[in-house]
Amino acid sequence: MAVFEKFYQLADGDFGALNRALIVLLPKKDGAIQMGDFRPISLIHSVAKFITKVLSIRLAGVL
Repeated sequence: MAVFEKFYQLADGDFGALNRALIVLLPKKDGAIQMGDFRPISLIHSVAKFITKVLSIRLAGVL
């Protein structure tokens, strides 16, 4: 709840960590060598995921 409160008040001002993502390449098959043999996935920060989920639920009623 403290994270949501700080986000609502924009208290920290440094929200750069919310925009960070880790891209991981998962092999599609055994012995993957070429780039086409991998499937990229993006792992966004869990706090950002919670905030975007709450915002999308709240905005769904408005839109």
